[in-house]
Amino acid sequence: MQLAIVPRLHHPRRPEVVENPLEDRLAAHFEDVARQYLDPDRIEAIAEDLRIVQRRRVHSAGLVAAAFVVSAFEGSSDTEGRILDGWQTYLALGGVRSGESSFRRMAHKMVPVLRRQLRKRLRELGKKTQHPELAGRLESFADVLVPDGCGFKLAAALSGMYPGTGTPAELKLHAVYSIRAGAVIDVSISAGSVHDSDGFHPQWERDALYIWDLGYNSYPRFIDAVEAGAHALQRLKDGANPIVLASYSPEGHRRPLQDRDGKPLSLTEACQFGYVHRQRVLDLDVEICDGKRKVVARVVCVPVDGEDRYYLTSLPREVFSAHDIAELYRLRWEVELFFRNWKGGVRLDQVRRLSNPASIELAITASMLAALLARDVSTRLNEMAKELDASTNEALPP
Repeated sequence: MQLAIVPRLHHPRRPEVVENPLEDRLAAHFEDVARQYLDPDRIEAIAEDLRIVQRRRVHSAGLVAAAFVVSAFEGSSDTEGRILDGWQTYLALGGVRSGESSFRRMAHKMVPVLRRQLRKRLRELGKKTQHPELAGRLESFADVLVPDGCGFKLAAALSGMYPGTGTPAELKLHAVYSIRAGAVIDVSISAGSVHDSDGFHPQWERDALYIWDLGYNSYPRFIDAVEAGAHALQRLKDGANPIVLASYSPEGHRRPLQDRDGKPLSLTEACQFGYVHRQRVLDLDVEICDGKRKVVARVVCVPVDGEDRYYLTSLPREVFSAHDIAELYRLRWEVELFFRNWKGGVRLDQVRRLSNPASIELAITASMLAALLARDVSTRLNEMAKELDASTNEALPP
């Protein structure tokens, strides 16, 4: 009888550490981003350069600042917990335990340091050499910039310092979002009573497209943009009534507009009395005047969700149709989504019960730094995903 001999199973010895290339790349990237925003030694060096702290102290100044950036990611139901959460995070990171008042005083001292870090990173994001060129219909622009404002309720005790509009005390952030950078590149703080338009003071960038909503409507600002070589796109207010110079058919035929006496027509007159082309989508040449200067611009009317919406722009009709103008205006949602992330993702909405202005600025600045940190991480992850897809496609057989 022949016996079958079953060979003994052999399990090769596993190495104690299995190398994972993706994990190594991710770890290196996270470390690089964390070092940029959270390195206590670097933060402390800035604080010493600014003469904010001395070398001998109870608290690690750099670790205090880093703790507040980290704590911005920690959800909490207590809207007064921003300072307390920063303290607990500081202790978890290895900070020396002390009294709450002592820690709070050190935290307030670090506001200028965090503010400096924020300004530095915003300047870096504003440099065009660090970001890819815009693609598709946007490739002709140096950038697409969207100004907007975002308000936050504050403790009523601050009504004298930060008066609001619909609430006794309110803080407002005035920001400019860059589509090319995928982030806010400029931000300032004011009382909530300051109008959005009053918080926007652009240094116009040539060949960039600026898109703003009804709150920023201003003929002088529109003319400033055109004269600086930039492009502007805005909704036209209901009461706006510029002079109409010509109407264009879908085929591009131009019809000069004047009344029967040869006098210029306003937008309302041209539409009400049928001087414009009879069509749902209007494309008009208009004259914009601020009392001293005049420019020829373009007004388009496009039905959106059953409503006729008028847009004022300097964009050429040879490149952008009326429907293109309406679609470009939708890019404003980028900044709206970014503000939502600021409020919910990094706890910017949790400042309403703070009554110390230094605590508010500390929480706001740390949250904005946390948002930029998260943006840098996600941007790099997207880049790595594209690199992985490209390498996978190259490895596939033709």
